[in-house]
Amino acid sequence: MMRSYYRAIHWMRTSLVLINYAILLLYTGVFLIGTKFIVAQQKSLFFLSQLSHVPKNPVFVLSGCMGLYGLFLAMILSKRLPFRFSSLLIEWGIAFLIILLLDMASQSIVLLVICDCLYHARELRSSQVYGILAVSILLYFLTNFSIMSQLIPLTDLQKYFTVFPAMAGSALTLSRSLLEGANLLIFLSFIACFMINQYEEKESIVQELDMVNQVNQELRNYAALTEQIAENNERKRIAREIHDTLGHALTGIAAGIDACLVMIDKKPEAVKVQLQRIRHVVTEGIGDVRNSLQKLRPGALEERGLEGAIRKMIEEFVSLSDVDISLIYQMPEIDFEKTKEDALFRMIQECVTNSIRHGRAKHIDIRIAMDPDSEGKMIVRVKDDGTGCAKVKPGYGLMQMKERISTIHGTLYFEGTDGFLCEARIPLQKGEFE
Repeated sequence: MMRSYYRAIHWMRTSLVLINYAILLLYTGVFLIGTKFIVAQQKSLFFLSQLSHVPKNPVFVLSGCMGLYGLFLAMILSKRLPFRFSSLLIEWGIAFLIILLLDMASQSIVLLVICDCLYHARELRSSQVYGILAVSILLYFLTNFSIMSQLIPLTDLQKYFTVFPAMAGSALTLSRSLLEGANLLIFLSFIACFMINQYEEKESIVQELDMVNQVNQELRNYAALTEQIAENNERKRIAREIHDTLGHALTGIAAGIDACLVMIDKKPEAVKVQLQRIRHVVTEGIGDVRNSLQKLRPGALEERGLEGAIRKMIEEFVSLSDVDISLIYQMPEIDFEKTKEDALFRMIQECVTNSIRHGRAKHIDIRIAMDPDSEGKMIVRVKDDGTGCAKVKPGYGLMQMKERISTIHGTLYFEGTDGFLCEARIPLQKGEFE
């Protein structure tokens, strides 16, 4: 489609170039030959008496128009990359000089300049195209003979058509009308083709945007479905863990207690042995439960500790988005308990996720250090440059975060006036940092 469009407008622009060349030849030829005919017929005095001023030298007009038009063609037909407004200004200037040499007998070359502007419109913004069209239309009015003849001395070249014999004059006038009409017809066809292409491009963009929105919606649905599947799988895994650990242990304990109830009167010594077996089953069950709970913790915490896990998380976020995340970790060597370590990691993870997803932040600062205002406490501060919000209404994520921090006896503070700030203060036990 685009290739056929460019072929069409290229053909029309080339046709306008040829027609304008023929129009220039016609006018300059009529001016030159008509002047010689007037001199040969010795009608110079009579002809000049009909004019308001002495006309230009016809040889100068012919050579000037042909030279300027040759320069004009060299500019518009050369391969110009990229488009330059300076070249367009020169085109306007050359076109105005040609029209002025012809005493504004024809404005056809202005239409060619407008078409040349639109020919390169794909390289320009819409505001630039409209500005060029406005200046071209202004130039068209400034080269109108009826308007400008009231301001500057101009010769009506139509009078030169009348000096020829009737048959020749009629033929020349007909040629003039045909050339001017063909120039206008091709110009209008060019404009129509350009506007249709613009409309089709807009329609195509609208369709592409609709397709993009549809794909985005499908991706969102797929992400929600994937998340739901992951939740269901996690629930099934936890259910299996509970069934395989607590279920087995509790079943064994219940069976052992039943046996004790039966033997307590008949074989008291055997009850003692049975209770020791039950204790062993309980101990094994507690170990299984701990192992199951540890599997719920992020693997990075197990392998790298809190600082290493946070840095790994930051690397993953940065690699998947254009957000810039900085981390200042100024904590001494601390042996965090797993519950506290997990809560701190989940808090930072939730903050970063909210900053990217909801705040559309470009930069996130994370600072983990000892609280300078309170001895024996640490402070975790996450600040972004996102949209924020005037009044924070905690949703499910923030409520979960608050609950996690409260389980380790910490406090949580939110603020959304300048980006979004999330700050937690957590007490440390002496055994953790001494």
